[in-house]
Amino acid sequence: MQSTPTMPPLESLRLFDSCMTFGEFVFAACPARITRENVVATLDRYGIAEALVQHELARTVHPRRDGNLLLMEQIRGIPRLHPVWVVEPPRDGGRAASRRMAGELRDAGVRAARLPFRSVTPFGWLWHDLLAELEARRVPCFCDFGGVSTLGELTDADVAGLREIASMHPRLPLVVSHVMGGLGVHPALPPLVRQMRNLRLDVSGIMDFARVIAREAGPRKVLFATGAPFADPGLLVGTVQYDHDLDDEAKRLICGDNLRTLLEEAR
Repeated sequence: MQSTPTMPPLESLRLFDSCMTFGEFVFAACPARITRENVVATLDRYGIAEALVQHELARTVHPRRDGNLLLMEQIRGIPRLHPVWVVEPPRDGGRAASRRMAGELRDAGVRAARLPFRSVTPFGWLWHDLLAELEARRVPCFCDFGGVSTLGELTDADVAGLREIASMHPRLPLVVSHVMGGLGVHPALPPLVRQMRNLRLDVSGIMDFARVIAREAGPRKVLFATGAPFADPGLLVGTVQYDHDLDDEAKRLICGDNLRTLLEEAR
């Protein structure tokens, strides 16, 4: 008697990690590093087909542009890696400066951005010019509330800021990335994700919570992410692959096809 498979093979899911941090850095709780020398082996070990990567220097050191350009240099020639730049409102302000910044992403072939909301508060008026330019190009933006790592918690003000920004820019794809808390995620986040058509969530925080969102709001609202190297990718792979309530089509959407669609729509 042969057993009936209860999970899809990883190859069929075409895993596309939407939250991976590249580069050397000092973080006592995270001895692992993802570098040019070990990134392909890391992807292969966990069955990850592709990854959207940011550079740690762009997250933590100004000017962020230096870290973004270093990322492009370090991932050159590795087709399984796709760059995401960390961006914030230009200091000189104005729509023209924001247009130039969005144009730099386009010219470099970068089709996604991470927004450092922990260091630059998500006030709608503060981010408006830059996000309007990214919205015009349908660039997916990942909302990063992390500090030392990408792992972050949401305050009431953070949730209010997310709602304001999502409302002001309804055609801008937004992904809440790697959030959790001591007792779970902020209680206002689930209804907010359900209400705002352009707001999504990745799976790298509270793992079961993302599955709940997928069941309640639909699998197109959730993206696969590991938060590596700040989290063990194996835990995040298993939380989707072994879910018994999601069918294979839903798992394929979450594991990679949702992100691929967002990147294809960026211009």
